[in-house]
Amino acid sequence: MELSPPVTALIIGSIVFTMSFRMLSQANPTERVPQLWGRPTHHPGRVYATRGSAVRLLFLAVFGLSRSMGYVSVLLLVLGCLPAWALRIRHNRRAAQTPHAHAAEQPA
Repeated sequence: MELSPPVTALIIGSIVFTMSFRMLSQANPTERVPQLWGRPTHHPGRVYATRGSAVRLLFLAVFGLSRSMGYVSVLLLVLGCLPAWALRIRHNRRAAQTPHAHAAEQPA
């Protein structure tokens, strides 16, 4: 079996998943974004379509690679999500260190 289409789907899915997080971080520059569950303060609607296509591509890649690689393909799925998770951690640390804009608006 040729590995090019599943590997291409894995790479594109990883890029699109990272782009979907980037959309969320730009919509919430000073607010923390939930790691797994929850909804950030500002949630653009286009993130749903972007994440849906990313998840579809990532699972398509796992399915295509599972015949030749077995359970290692699931590890590749996790590796494909690592860039977005790393950006989320960096964003949340940065957001925790910056003062919130809402605190400046409240009277003392």
